[in-house]
Amino acid sequence: MTDEVWHALAVGAVSFVGLLVGAIVGSFFRMRHQSIAMTMSVGAGLLLAGVSLKVAADAIHVAGPLPAALALLLGAAVYSTSNALLAPFGATHRRRCGDCVPQPTESQRPGSGIAIALGNVLDAIPEAIVLGIALRHPVVPLALVLAFFVGTFPVALSSTAGMRAAGRSYAYMLLLWTAIAIGGATAIAAGYVAFGSLSAAWPPRLQAFGAGALLAMTAETMIPEAFHNSPRFSGLLAALGFSLLLLVDAATRRSSIASLAGS
Repeated sequence: MTDEVWHALAVGAVSFVGLLVGAIVGSFFRMRHQSIAMTMSVGAGLLLAGVSLKVAADAIHVAGPLPAALALLLGAAVYSTSNALLAPFGATHRRRCGDCVPQPTESQRPGSGIAIALGNVLDAIPEAIVLGIALRHPVVPLALVLAFFVGTFPVALSSTAGMRAAGRSYAYMLLLWTAIAIGGATAIAAGYVAFGSLSAAWPPRLQAFGAGALLAMTAETMIPEAFHNSPRFSGLLAALGFSLLLLVDAATRRSSIASLAGS
């Protein structure tokens, strides 16, 4: 059991490395909004593919269409409500790079730094739920890990650029993303252990709940930055991200089938 928990922790750490890379790039390199928006478009396509192909589809297959759909809507409602509650404190634009819609500074809105931090923690929770359950499958969902690894890079990149434009310190930015990455990986391992004690009916419903929250997160925090004053082919870039995950998922399935046939 201990080896399995360490394995879950390692997979969780890999999925959150994209956040740290994005935070470092956003802290020390100045990028134009269009470049960030293009990267965000690909990331949104990856996450949408991961949610639809690997998370929602599995939940529907196991739990059934109606329970999965209700759980998905509940997850989206909980995320959107939580996001709305943070909006008055300045967390609404936490994913913006600052060129189009600036983040509020601490002098403009006291407490906005804490609200932005809480908003970023909120964004990491659905990923922890989804991966904690997915790791219970016999085969590690590499396509899903890739979707989170690559998809979260532009999230941290854009958000950190906006934090820097708002005058927040390097220490605040790097400590925030490091804490979220460590906390997210730990939450995935903890979820892996906790979900193992649930009855068979609960994991697919929780998976659908996480899928709904991820869909709401993508729509409310990633897509606005990806398509605001961005190139006309942003939709194509989102489709590119979606297609990339299709190819990775297909390659993973073939590899798994070949391994099973060989054994």
